Amino acid sequence: MTDGDPYSYTVKLKRGDGHDVQKCKVTAPDIETLEQRVDAIRDRLEGWAAEYREIQPTDHRPLADDQGTLGEVGES
Repeated sequence: MTDGDPYSYTVKLKRGDGHDVQKCKVTAPDIETLEQRVDAIRDRLEGWAAEYREIQPTDHRPLADDQGTLGEVGES
């Protein structure tokens, strides 16, 4: 793919409120090639999306396995 291709298409994958964004730009010399390349990148993004959705923030302390509620935090 070159920047000189007359056709281009950008695919965006957003997670959550849109702060996490992945972009893929596809270019091609003709429409048929562009359609093939877009289909190929969509297939890949579909697989990546499943993995991407699994990513969760870890900036908080998780509940212990035996902790039923947040009220139990710090109780002995």
